[in-house]
Amino acid sequence: MKALRHIAGILLATLGVMVGLGAVVELLNPASEIPQWLVGILSVVLGLLPLGGAFLLLRPTLTAPSKPCPQCGGREHKATASLKRSHNPWLYHLGGWLLSALWGASRGTQVRCTQCDTLYVTDTRATRIAGVLLWIFLLLVLDGLIEMFSEAQR
Repeated sequence: MKALRHIAGILLATLGVMVGLGAVVELLNPASEIPQWLVGILSVVLGLLPLGGAFLLLRPTLTAPSKPCPQCGGREHKATASLKRSHNPWLYHLGGWLLSALWGASRGTQVRCTQCDTLYVTDTRATRIAGVLLWIFLLLVLDGLIEMFSEAQR
């Protein structure tokens, strides 16, 4: 149920972003036949409602506490200086700096337990938010590719 709620939240957020971007493009189009007030109302109703629903669905996931220490079960930890880099040159080459930055920010953070000095990797709120933004970005790119290929078929 938790995974289904997470997937539904990401899909709703992607839909809200798509409608919002479409409304901005329509408002900036000088040759548009749709009245601006109608575009504004539709962007609020069809854009902000999915974003609000996504926020409600994703809030428990993003604000959940980090996982406890695997050795002693303690929740207190401190950040460590990690020498491992989370930059992927293939992602930078294929997807650009934004995809590479979101990928790196969504990776887990290495921490040290304050009770037993065990090193382990955990998620933080920032890594969870970056992971959600990464999926939204990937779904928007996928939507753009599908649209591009469908227009090429016509």
